[in-house]
Amino acid sequence: MIEFTVVGPIVTLLGLATLQYGLLFFEKNQVNQATFMAARAGSTGNSTMSTIQEAYVRALVPAYGGGSTAAKLAESYAKALADVTVHTRIEVLNPTVESFSDFNDPILSARIGNGKRVIPNSGQVFKSASQIKPNSGQNIQDANLLKLRITHGYKPQVPLMGLIYTRFLKWQDTGADPVNTALIASGRIPLVSHATLQMQSDAIEDITVSTPGLGNGGTATNPGNPPVVSTPPPSCVTTGCTVISLPGPPPPPDDCIGDNCPVCT
Repeated sequence: MIEFTVVGPIVTLLGLATLQYGLLFFEKNQVNQATFMAARAGSTGNSTMSTIQEAYVRALVPAYGGGSTAAKLAESYAKALADVTVHTRIEVLNPTVESFSDFNDPILSARIGNGKRVIPNSGQVFKSASQIKPNSGQNIQDANLLKLRITHGYKPQVPLMGLIYTRFLKWQDTGADPVNTALIASGRIPLVSHATLQMQSDAIEDITVSTPGLGNGGTATNPGNPPVVSTPPPSCVTTGCTVISLPGPPPPPDDCIGDNCPVCT
């Protein structure tokens, strides 16, 4: 009985942690597949954010319950859409703002872009790959690559494990990415997935990032180690870190007597 009292909680935590990691691994596979499907839709859909998000949500329907009837599928889709809208960030890393500055086709912009800048996709094989534009540091083939980065906030499902995971993530969070910090603060685990595909349609400028020039003058440079935190880990009072003791001086006693007593009110 004494042995079980000592070992039981540890074995239980290990079992719950293994189960949660398995579910997390499954969710990451779902997110990777959904990211690829989003990139595929974006490559044929002019790289618009609405097309990309729609495909991403549809690919996540199985992770939110799926279904064998139209009603069940619609319900799962609504759950996925609501979660993705609040707890997911979709970034188009390429084409960049500078790509559209360098390769905009005014005729396509007026014809299909409704005034937005457009990068032509046709005839790339006949265009010189050595012609590097100054703003983007790209050639036309580079500008016709669609690169996505999706940060998905996964909510742990196993009791107690979500709290343990997020306690650790809060401790390790440097605050460099406000989206990650917000996801962790809401009890979610940020899952990041990338996908890169060649464009199969003319890219129309939508929500994209700015990455000017060649970067380091076109010379490969060691980016260094990622930032780390220097704060000590949380002091867990209970099993599973459900209660933590915040660092700080102990409270003064009720009866303050002597030279070492703090100022009392």
